[in-house]
Order: sequence, then C-alpha cells, then structure tokens
Amino acid sequence: MKKYVGFTGLILVLMSGWVSSDSMKPEDSVEYRQSAFRLMSYQLNVLNPLHRSKAYSDEQFVYRAEMLNRLGALALEGFTEESQSVSSRSAAAVWENQADFTERMQAFIATTAEMVESASAGQDDQTRDLFRQTLQSCRACHDRYRLD
Repeated sequence: MKKYVGFTGLILVLMSGWVSSDSMKPEDSVEYRQSAFRLMSYQLNVLNPLHRSKAYSDEQFVYRAEMLNRLGALALEGFTEESQSVSSRSAAAVWENQADFTERMQAFIATTAEMVESASAGQDDQTRDLFRQTLQSCRACHDRYRLD
C-alpha cells in the first residue's frame, strides 16, 4: 500500500508541473547532449567490430544501430537556444549555422533508421554502405561543429 501511495504522490507531483523543462538550467541541456554523444560513441565502438566481421544481420548489430538512432535524436534535443552560452565542445558554428547543423543531425538520424531496417532485413551490402555513411556523417559534423 505504501508503494501505491508513493507512486500516486509522484504522479501528482509530475502532473502539477513542479518538475518541468522551465526549471532546467542551460548546463543541463549541455550535459544531456554530451551524455547522448558519449553513449553514441559507445554504440559505434561496438558496431565497428561487427562491421569488420560483416555481422550486419546479427541481432547485436540491429540492437546497437537502433540505440544509435535513438541517441541521435536525443543529442539533437539537447541543443537548446539557452545552452549556446555554456562552454562546451560545440563550436560557435553550431549556433551560427543552426539550420545546417540540424539538417545534418536529422540526416544522421534518417541514415541510422535506414540502417536498422536494412540490417533487420538482412541486406548486408546496403547495411555496410549505410554504416559507412553514418561514420562519414559523424566525421563531417565533428570537423565543422565540434571543438577539439
């Protein structure tokens, strides 16, 4: 019964607006997107050996590709207007060319979604090409929008 009361209390607090995005600090957005990028790096580090061994239809490859796709969307979500004043590894070009940056991130998300479908369908050649496109997308974005 105590669990039920505690859970109900939590739901009421959340519904009341006590916890809202209005209470987030710009630093929270930076931490959020950096966390997503760290997790993306992890997924790519697992996908790379699978790519080399050509295990594209492997359940592990599909799972990691799905995670990479979801994390791309989360990372993009962390680039809030308020967070541009916070020191991070994002170059000023992110904010100066926000439309291009957003377009590149959305293309990454679309490519990884296509890679998931391709890998799930056992289309190894297409999956290999999409994985390479994913890596090229990462490099191109880092070259333009990330500080070393």
